[in-house]
Amino acid sequence: MQLIDLICRYTNAHADWVQTMKGPDAYWEDVSNAEMRAYLAINVLMGIIVLPEIRMYWSSNPMIGNAAIKAMMTCNRFCKILQYFHISDRAAEPRRGSPGYDRLYKVREVMDTLMVTFKRAYTLHKQVAVDEAMIKFSGRLSFRQYMPQKPIKRGMKVWMLCDSVSGYLFNFDIYLGKQERTHHGLGHDVVMTLTEPIYHSCRHVYFDNFFTGLPLLNSLLDVSLYGCGTVRVNRIGFPKELSKPKDIKNRGDSKILQQGQITASVWRDKKNVHHLSALSDPTDMRQATRRVHGVEVPVTQPHCVWAYNKFMGGVDLHDQFRSTYRVGRDGKKWWRYLFNFMLNCAIVNASIMYKHSSQRNTKKRRFTNLDMRLEFISELAGGFAKKPRSPLDSISPSRVSYDNVGEHKNVRIEGRGKTTCKYHARFLKTAYVPKIVFGCNICNVHLCRDCHVPYHHAVLMKER
Repeated sequence: MQLIDLICRYTNAHADWVQTMKGPDAYWEDVSNAEMRAYLAINVLMGIIVLPEIRMYWSSNPMIGNAAIKAMMTCNRFCKILQYFHISDRAAEPRRGSPGYDRLYKVREVMDTLMVTFKRAYTLHKQVAVDEAMIKFSGRLSFRQYMPQKPIKRGMKVWMLCDSVSGYLFNFDIYLGKQERTHHGLGHDVVMTLTEPIYHSCRHVYFDNFFTGLPLLNSLLDVSLYGCGTVRVNRIGFPKELSKPKDIKNRGDSKILQQGQITASVWRDKKNVHHLSALSDPTDMRQATRRVHGVEVPVTQPHCVWAYNKFMGGVDLHDQFRSTYRVGRDGKKWWRYLFNFMLNCAIVNASIMYKHSSQRNTKKRRFTNLDMRLEFISELAGGFAKKPRSPLDSISPSRVSYDNVGEHKNVRIEGRGKTTCKYHARFLKTAYVPKIVFGCNICNVHLCRDCHVPYHHAVLMKER
């Protein structure tokens, strides 16, 4: 709620600043907290229901227009909020080259707030992964990157630390280009910065060959963290006898050397794979299978190879959840892409936390990412409507499950078969009244799933 209030204040202040510079805007009025929540809810919904143009969501064509969006806000009002939307204090922004200048100033306050929340809200598993991700952006930007091997080739590069088991985003940082680094290089500094909140926690940290090196593993050991990753054979300190060993020819062959707590290994798959690890026993060999010409072949592999393959995918898992549904629309402002990225990450993190902690009863076996987003949209909008509606329609949705209103639960009513929905018959009075086998376990009346909450609110209002 405090973050929404902050965004409202900055948006209204930016609108005042623009009108001071360019003249008054007769169509603008200050945005409220409830209206901003509805605006953000519409942006999330637009990532689920994708249309070519914004105004198509308000189309009178029933095959195109979205009734929920039209009920929340007019198209002109949405476009006005989009025009003045801001998440930083425009008047206090330092100029380029002045003391305190920050290239991420426009998103810094929101980014810092979310990172504090991400770290406080979740306890990581023992295994975490560090990797890079891309935020798509093709406009002009000083720190835009080109990554030809990534699905998103042009955009902003983000370093991310995620839980290897759940995919929860715990910490992230935006790559701003060449800056002053320690003598160990960029990969070393990125991992040490991202893992700083988990120093001395004895966790296992996995990363790819861009980051891996002996200095990094030693630095992690100094703060009671244990690293593991693939490594490039030309890295300083990697044993030369493991770079191209002549006795490693067949799939499953391996060779391991140890120095102190760190092991260096080469393992033959289709080609040689090299690892450095501070968490592996060199005598620990694991069984695995590989498919050769359509036939599964059993092979053995060192523990570091097995662990890396199992736990390196945390960032990829989070990216998979995030990329399924976008947030917001394309535009010209780079910071809006970054804000949409952070909002999307927050939704994914909330969904992961819900799956691991909720004990709510639902009729669905799996509460999916889509289910979470639809419920999030409903809760964020909070029943907001720009136009006045009927008393029953203006009731804000309950902040509990559609299936639960206090002790009232929507369950299957045994022994009575299908019966008409009480809410449809008593309040909506529609020509078509659906017949269902579900209803309230206490009121003992048949109710559709979507009618459960409105029925109980309507009954309470009538009793009052």
